[in-house]
Amino acid sequence: MALPAENKRTVKVEEKIQSLRRGSFKTMFYIVVLVVSLFVLNFLFGWTTVEAIPSILQPFSSIILFVNPYLTYIQAVLVFALGYLVVNSVSGMVYTYMRRITEYANAATIRTITRLSGFAVLLALMASVFHVDAAAALTIGSFGGLVAGFATQTILSNAVAGVFLLISRPYTFGDTITVAGQTGVVKEIKLMHLVLEATDGTKEILIPSGTVVTQIIQKMKLPKNEK
Repeated sequence: MALPAENKRTVKVEEKIQSLRRGSFKTMFYIVVLVVSLFVLNFLFGWTTVEAIPSILQPFSSIILFVNPYLTYIQAVLVFALGYLVVNSVSGMVYTYMRRITEYANAATIRTITRLSGFAVLLALMASVFHVDAAAALTIGSFGGLVAGFATQTILSNAVAGVFLLISRPYTFGDTITVAGQTGVVKEIKLMHLVLEATDGTKEILIPSGTVVTQIIQKMKLPKNEK
């Protein structure tokens, strides 16, 4: 038996909430594994002389001294591998959340931007592992943040404008309005776009929310006998 539409929406919301919880758990798990692994590696192989090696590790001194010169590279590989998993997990959570409030294209774009920002942070961490100058590591992170900022500028402006329009409600469903030179009936009010249906019913017009906020909106009045 088919579920009612309301029940289907409830099931989808619950599935997305569960997906967010799983993503949060995976992210925390990866971070904990990374921190613990780095600590263990540093404790086991972070000794440069036989005299410095603790007595409990003395039987393995030859292995420790052999691995020690490559410790930085091992740590770098570990940071990159688990960092990559963390970035993918976080971007997946962002995508799942954004799909609750906007359409697929916008959610996918924000997921891509989240990944770029995450990889910028990962590059800065890699630089710190290799003991690169702090200023250089900061420059790498700043450059990544700058790229992400430019990439998100339009999306964020539309999102903020969409929230403002949803709160202020200068129009509602079924209103006939003219905005940005386009006339139509308000069909959908989305976070990123206003969807108008042309008065002749032949097409839909999508106007970015940021554009709507900066334009004069002409709203058609009903004749007095129709009020």
